[in-house]
Amino acid sequence: MEIIIVRHGESEANKAGTTGGDTDLTREGRLQAQGLAERLAGLGIEAIYCSPLKRTSQTAQPLADNINKQLIIDKRIAEVNWGDFDGKDEKLFIKAIGMHPRDCLDTYSYDFRSYNGESSSDVEARVKSFVEDLKEQPYKLVLVVCHGGIVRWLHYIITGDKIGWQPNAEALHLKTK
Repeated sequence: MEIIIVRHGESEANKAGTTGGDTDLTREGRLQAQGLAERLAGLGIEAIYCSPLKRTSQTAQPLADNINKQLIIDKRIAEVNWGDFDGKDEKLFIKAIGMHPRDCLDTYSYDFRSYNGESSSDVEARVKSFVEDLKEQPYKLVLVVCHGGIVRWLHYIITGDKIGWQPNAEALHLKTK
């Protein structure tokens, strides 16, 4: 199976410098989503999975409309639960944790449970569960629209290679083993 993984288009949270939150796409994000839909429309995508957060469905919907597919919402590919930092200015996160949220995700080793969030092992377990279930499907080509923290884990679980930050609305093409 080939899996195309996409981080959502630019969101209001990205633009405002806040951590997480369930925000809409910006105007630029909507343009990115439309461009993504145009680039991927003829590839023969059989299913589109996305996180339950607005920015992912807003990124995936233009393609779903173009290829007449329903979005399959899966909470296991929702962004890392930042806990008390969710929807707050990144500066608060930096002050408490000592690094930018993006850099923290790049470590693949974090623990926000003391802030009412989740740990990297929590995230890894739910993403592994998603990948295992996905591999059981009969599809040849699927699209997964999710978040920066989840893109990292999907890539690592599928390939064994760790990656860092990925730009908005860019497609990573991976083959499962």
